[in-house]
Amino acid sequence: TLDFSGGTLLAGLFDIHTHTNMPGDGRTGEQVNDDDTDEVRLLRSAQNTALAVASGVTTMCDCGSWNRNAFALKEGLALGIVEGPRVLVSGPPLTVKLGHLWYMGGETVGVDAVRSRVVELVDQGADFIKVAASGGSTSTSDPYSAAYSVEELSAIVDEAHNRDRPVLAHCRCTDAINVALDAGVDTILHCAFYDNDGSYRFDQKTADRLAVSEVWLNPTMGLGNANRERLIKIKAERELTPDEEDRLERSTVSGANSLAQFSALVTAGVKLVGGSDCGWSYYPFGDFQGEIMSLHKAGLSPLEAIYAGTRSPAAALRNLDTIGTVETGKKADLLVVNGDPSQDLECLRDVVAVFKGGSRVATAKERAALG
Repeated sequence: TLDFSGGTLLAGLFDIHTHTNMPGDGRTGEQVNDDDTDEVRLLRSAQNTALAVASGVTTMCDCGSWNRNAFALKEGLALGIVEGPRVLVSGPPLTVKLGHLWYMGGETVGVDAVRSRVVELVDQGADFIKVAASGGSTSTSDPYSAAYSVEELSAIVDEAHNRDRPVLAHCRCTDAINVALDAGVDTILHCAFYDNDGSYRFDQKTADRLAVSEVWLNPTMGLGNANRERLIKIKAERELTPDEEDRLERSTVSGANSLAQFSALVTAGVKLVGGSDCGWSYYPFGDFQGEIMSLHKAGLSPLEAIYAGTRSPAAALRNLDTIGTVETGKKADLLVVNGDPSQDLECLRDVVAVFKGGSRVATAKERAALG
């Protein structure tokens, strides 16, 4: 019998959006592509998964890694060579020529080609399909335009659903969001309301569509918070480079837009799901809790925010029958924290114990005590 007096038992956390190959040290995807080999990136994935599980994350999605790295990581976890959460993987995201994340190896264009690519990824072990439905931070991409046509994205969704795989779509503009809705994707990542000219504008018609849909939305507001906090800290230590100043300014403006947007969307009744996007930019692994707290700031109650980091991701990835809640018959993926997080979400960071499949895993504090 284990005594956790004063603590709260809840389901292990589920982060729907991570990039295990990425270092979270501010480097861009292009820089990591140029600097590191696949072997180094795979070793980093092993390091990151260990950090994640020690912080209370017992399941997470890798939403884009280089080449076959994600599949190798998944195999290593299954064999017990690597320590970490249950990791669901997509492999290289589908993207257009020189589109967002092209360097990971997923460039695919045309209805027939995207169908074939989905089949290939599932055969390799993909648990879900990730598609860059707009550009993003990749310098050769256009974040303010839809990357795929409705026909192409519908083909991706159709082929994935035929194989019982959900589709997660990266959407950094309003046009891409509407294409994703037309195609029937399961989850929209970022879901940012930017027009084709790069200006932000809350689009009520799109908001109404999202509110009546069954799609899950992953705001990734924790990423922006992590970026700002890190850059402000760097600025206190030294002068920022022009690129860092630009990133801080853009992050500050986009953060305010995102908070206002998702506050309105929460009021409208959309379904939010927690995903940190950690590994990207200045968001290292080990604090998915920051994303959960950002959802509370957008209007979810503390308990709803906890569900967004446990139950909702399991539902979105079609795993709610085995994980996501504390129930008889489910896998014993459990988290114990000091205090009551339904009253104060900061308690989620005070991790006392982590269990994955009933086996206890050393927490970050326990690892630090061992040196």
